[in-house]
Amino acid sequence: MKIRFYTLPPRGVDYPWLFVPIHKYKLLFKYRFEHAIVDCGVEKIFNHGGLRDYPPYFLSWYKAKARFLSKVFGDKVWIVIPDYPDDYRPGQTYGDGVDNVDKTIMNIEEFMSIDGVEWLPVIQSRYEDTFSFLSACQRLTRILNNYRRVAVGTVCKARKLGWIIYCLKTARVFFKKAWIHAFGLTLNALSHLKNNVWLNSFDSTAYTFPRGRRKPSAKNSRQREQYFYEYLRRLEEILDQ
Repeated sequence: MKIRFYTLPPRGVDYPWLFVPIHKYKLLFKYRFEHAIVDCGVEKIFNHGGLRDYPPYFLSWYKAKARFLSKVFGDKVWIVIPDYPDDYRPGQTYGDGVDNVDKTIMNIEEFMSIDGVEWLPVIQSRYEDTFSFLSACQRLTRILNNYRRVAVGTVCKARKLGWIIYCLKTARVFFKKAWIHAFGLTLNALSHLKNNVWLNSFDSTAYTFPRGRRKPSAKNSRQREQYFYEYLRRLEEILDQ
């Protein structure tokens, strides 16, 4: 089976694997799809919002939405457990003697106790810290106890190929039989990891970005659709090589 690519396609385009941020969850009712991942929206909260933690209401609201979507869609939807990245501004979410890994693991322990939801727990680490990632994997293997799936959150904004490869290959060593998802993986990194021994799926919405020096980013629905199909063709080329 080829690596599965999740994304939010242009409006009106049917695509089987959806990636939907929680604040846009209503889009699940507007697309036809086979499977979806609902993300907690760390970029909106920690990057664009510049917050140090999730808003006070957010986690309880998120749990309620997770239960609701799970009742509607069942196992067609995986729900990401809210995690704490460290690659927007290293140290941004630290506090009271705990770092982003500690806080992510505390959320995993809390959310995994909620039945009826197909959770997607996330591996985090301190910014490009190999020991931190290794330690997080060790801690999570004890908590998850052979859980069916896990996501790697440390590669979303990463551009260092060596770091990306290290994270995904280390995750596979610890989670041998799990479905491994990579957030925001670049096509360049994918070309080195296209064997699904290392990962099973990834997501990106980068198909709207500038396409080389002479081509701007997508500005309208026609261009978004055009860029989307170009991205899919490039993805197929990489996976077929």
